[in-house]
Amino acid sequence: MSTSRHKERDLRIDFFRGLALIFIFVDHIPDNSWAKATLHNFGFADASEVFVLLAGYSAGLAYWSMTERGDFSGAFARASRRASEIYVWHIIVFIASAILLYGAARVFQNPAYVHNIDIGALATDPLRTLGSAMVLFYQPNQMNILPMYVVLMFWLPVVLMLLRKSVMLALGISVAIWLIANLASINLPAHHREGGWFFNPFAWQLLFTTGAAASVLVRRMEVMPPRALVLSVGGAYLLFAFMAVAPWVSYSWLPDGRLLSREFAESMSKHDLSVWRLLHAVALACVVAALVPANAAWLKQRWAQVVQTCGKHSLEIFSLGTLLSFLGWIALTELGSNQVAMFAVNSLGIAIMSVTAWQMSRRKELRGISRSARSTPALAS
Repeated sequence: MSTSRHKERDLRIDFFRGLALIFIFVDHIPDNSWAKATLHNFGFADASEVFVLLAGYSAGLAYWSMTERGDFSGAFARASRRASEIYVWHIIVFIASAILLYGAARVFQNPAYVHNIDIGALATDPLRTLGSAMVLFYQPNQMNILPMYVVLMFWLPVVLMLLRKSVMLALGISVAIWLIANLASINLPAHHREGGWFFNPFAWQLLFTTGAAASVLVRRMEVMPPRALVLSVGGAYLLFAFMAVAPWVSYSWLPDGRLLSREFAESMSKHDLSVWRLLHAVALACVVAALVPANAAWLKQRWAQVVQTCGKHSLEIFSLGTLLSFLGWIALTELGSNQVAMFAVNSLGIAIMSVTAWQMSRRKELRGISRSARSTPALAS
């Protein structure tokens, strides 16, 4: 009974990962009014933290069976292949985005399409810039999540080895790396950013490791905190985060009108994964897991399945969403940011992402049916 339950796909993972991808698409369109409804307006963290936490959780689920068999070389080979896939998609997005934005800058005589995304170095120093891009040291704006994801996939086999020994050991080492990265300002070098990578992988590995550790704990059923405790503690933190940063919440009796000063809020580094953002993502995951059962009826409704399909093909849909966000930016700049254009750009982008994910799932199903049909005669003979 337990084994079959573990093999059953948790629809919550795909749904909330798909929702995070939609939020990232919306957030990446500059001056997008729809972004007022995304996660970053309701607390310290945003969709990026959710995406990385769920990536760690799903990776833990997918690779743990190999770890239990002690097949660490197989886990490393599989993680390396996945890292290679992510790298290839990043380079494709980089090249396609550069062509799109340089073309838009030339056609519409608007250099902002190049300079605001920080790809101007491609024209001034193309060889060095391309070389830096190939080794992931050059990451234009909005094209910096996948390079971090590449590093995290190489980190995954180490996490799995540590988790097999002890969950607390894995988390302890991960916290130590995060602390050292923050205190000593350790990061990987960047071609155009003095502080290094926008998403510091030495810091963000903690969120990824936390997700992987959670998948192991759930699988072993070692930790089952009372639902009331999770909702009270996690809910209190989420409420505090909302009251502290929500742009429409103001307190006239406070000097700055905010629970936390704007300077303090701005110091919650996204680059180095501030502890405030880390705790917000973890609290959000715990509260949602406590409130939404894995077999919730609404997760099987058509609209929820559309979002889940995006989550199942997260790499491809994230890459597509990046290109669509650039197209949306160009469209809103040239057509005007009125509400009709805003609705058209956002809804059309989400629709394209959804239809593409559905087509990918359909092709995968057809390939499975074809393989099954070919194997049937062989089995019969």
